[in-house]
Amino acid sequence: MSQKLVPRRAILPLIAAALVLPIVICVILAVGSVLTAMGDTLGWAVLRRIALAGGIVWAVDLVCLLVVLAVNALADDHEPLDS
Repeated sequence: MSQKLVPRRAILPLIAAALVLPIVICVILAVGSVLTAMGDTLGWAVLRRIALAGGIVWAVDLVCLLVVLAVNALADDHEPLDS
């Protein structure tokens, strides 16, 4: 049996972050909308920047997850590459 190149404990946090970050971003944007309705435009601007940073982190997480899963898929391949 071949050993995995990337352990499961490294994949699970990436999957968890991929599922949780969009929810966090939506909550931050919702709170920012409430702040705007209350007249706090500075608070909305700050939360919008935080949500943008969260979106960037989410995109990086998805790319890392894709690469890690691709490496695992290649490690599981038992066929020769020249076939």
